[in-house]
Amino acid sequence: MRKSYAAILLGAMVALSACGSQAGETANTTAAQTESAAPETEAAETEEAETEEALEEETNAGTEGSGETEESADGESVAENGAAEGGAAESAGAAESESSEAAGTEAAAAVSSTASAAHKGFVFQSGETLIGMNEDSAAALSELGAWSNYAETTSCAFKGLDKTYSYPGFDLYTYPLNGTDNVNSIYFTDDSAATAEGIRIGSTKEEMEAAYGTDYTEEFGVYIYTKDDSTLSFIVTDGIVESVEYTAITPQG
Repeated sequence: MRKSYAAILLGAMVALSACGSQAGETANTTAAQTESAAPETEAAETEEAETEEALEEETNAGTEGSGETEESADGESVAENGAAEGGAAESAGAAESESSEAAGTEAAAAVSSTASAAHKGFVFQSGETLIGMNEDSAAALSELGAWSNYAETTSCAFKGLDKTYSYPGFDLYTYPLNGTDNVNSIYFTDDSAATAEGIRIGSTKEEMEAAYGTDYTEEFGVYIYTKDDSTLSFIVTDGIVESVEYTAITPQG
């Protein structure tokens, strides 16, 4: 244990009293040396304390840095795990979307197959409603729901009224026969309507031929396909479909 400056000085004074003047001189010399050495001792003690404090700060800093590194590593790990989970969710969503699209395609194919089996000629489809030419229009009109516009006029070919019902994308025309209103035609009014094969106003002639082939009659840009008691006609201008119409070949047509 280090002695304080006061203790050293007190010891020198006691030695001076016991040993006489010679001892006093020695004590004075010792005291002078002690006084000279005291600042150096205090400086050394201060430097040592500062060194210990610096080491402690470095140690604390290292510990804090290690904690930050661990926190950073933990954060990166959480972020990576989150990204992995997000990627897995996205993949699952994409797979589910593809599955839904495939199911929708299969359902459409099933509907088309049913349409071919249950209806003669060309069949137009709006939502889940199938409309065949020359058929009683009552069922189709009931399924289609409210129309946006209605018109009627005295039929020039049959006894009764020819009627027109307007829906988004198309008009449905009927003719009277034996007390029923039968489907006479479906005329597209804009490109929101499409045939079962995907042809609409704005499609190209090449797309039309890819869907229906080249077994048509053509005159003045009107291409007509015939199937059983119905026709499907396209007006094509500069290679672009401008008009689409399903038409019944009526008993008196």
